[in-house]
Amino acid sequence: MKHQLFLSFCILALCSFSTFGQVELKLLSPKNMKKDLKELIETIEGHPDPYTKISKDDLQVIIDEVEENILVEIDVLDCYKNFSRIVSAIGDGHTSLYMNDFWLIGTRKEYGAFPYDVFLTNDNELFVIKTYSDSNIQLGSQILEIDGMSINDFVGAIDPYISYELETFRNDKISESFEFYLYLVFKQVDQLRFKIRDVDSEVVIPTMDFKEWKSLKKDLREQREELIAKGKPYDFEIVKPGIAMINIFSFSVPDIERYNFFLNETFKKIKKNEVHSLIIDVRGNYGGYPKVSSELFHYIHDGYFKTMAKSTMKISYPYRKAFTDRYPMLLNANVNYAEHSRFSIDLKSVIRGEVNTYKDEDVIYNETPIEENFEFKGDCYLLIDRKSYSASSSFASTFQCYSMGTIIGEPTGGTKIFRANAFLKVLPKSRFSLMMASTKKYSTCYNNENEPVLPNIEAAPSILDLVHDSDSPLNYTLMLINKVQKQKKSN
Repeated sequence: MKHQLFLSFCILALCSFSTFGQVELKLLSPKNMKKDLKELIETIEGHPDPYTKISKDDLQVIIDEVEENILVEIDVLDCYKNFSRIVSAIGDGHTSLYMNDFWLIGTRKEYGAFPYDVFLTNDNELFVIKTYSDSNIQLGSQILEIDGMSINDFVGAIDPYISYELETFRNDKISESFEFYLYLVFKQVDQLRFKIRDVDSEVVIPTMDFKEWKSLKKDLREQREELIAKGKPYDFEIVKPGIAMINIFSFSVPDIERYNFFLNETFKKIKKNEVHSLIIDVRGNYGGYPKVSSELFHYIHDGYFKTMAKSTMKISYPYRKAFTDRYPMLLNANVNYAEHSRFSIDLKSVIRGEVNTYKDEDVIYNETPIEENFEFKGDCYLLIDRKSYSASSSFASTFQCYSMGTIIGEPTGGTKIFRANAFLKVLPKSRFSLMMASTKKYSTCYNNENEPVLPNIEAAPSILDLVHDSDSPLNYTLMLINKVQKQKKSN
């Protein structure tokens, strides 16, 4: 009953807002939605523990409500909200539902793009941090309301449709995809009314031309995505004499030999330049393969360590089908586990194992000491933030667990216990992309569910830092290094 009341409240609340400027949306028939819903529910069987954050009965209540409301044609956004309520209730950021990749691009081309970047703080305060048009809102301003809806109510309205473990990571997702969530609540972006702190009248924000917005946007995330696509999700620089920084954008490394070559050349330069302090930056790193991190750890740690404590994979028909649909030859092939061990996927068990059983692993995460040619013996510093997620947060956990150095920044957006190795299911009628986790992973030194990796020293950018692209956590780290080196010299 409480779920039905909540749904009715949301519908009434959203209907009370202006419909001016709403976009035309594709309609989906009850028959097609029921087909997609059936496939979505079947895919949940691939999840290792879907009833940890919500009971099976409570999830079934949500499923029943969604099914009962498939009575007439509804638009694609309302269908997305119905389906994502189910997926998000599992409480796993890797298990998520996405609109068709081209939906937002096509909508921007037709109706224009929202001309601001925003940042939602961990206290649910929303600030404007960048503009791409003639700005009628001062950068750094706080947004109090959108079309009469408070920011707390706005966040509450979209919360049921976002998959996450920690609210800090949810708020980062809202910041990154703010324009999409405006559509989800208001079904429009153009001509919305914004109430700004210390501004008497509401500000009406028009959209801007997509091509112009696109040429100006080119943000850090997009640049990183391009490097990841090219198979080079990493960078290195000598920041100052004696100080170097390795920036790892992702642990999704398609070519491990190329990655190892990068590490070898990097640590050769580190030795040649007599670097005493190494900064490793995994801020904004959404993850990848935990085993990949071991390659770097061998250069900075000369003892035994584990990249993960353990993992548990569910063997299921949906997970198996995700592989065999893409690679039909696997049905008859002699599958070799070793080819996939670096990425922690026991493919032989996936294809040949008994369905609805679990495969536990811990030995594959053991790393014995390896003597590298250019091992680093200086001080290490790790930068993390609320974007550090999945394999990135487990990287931070191993770094901390084995005392490899000092961690600076914000608590990770990823948790020490998480679900991963997600497989893709495209729902045939709506074309929504459903990512379903298959494996439960435990980072080193884990304790409880929803536990992030905490920094040794907290340092987060202020709103003014974000407005002016000032990297205050890095600047703090450089000051700390300078202080440590002076103390060493005085001793």
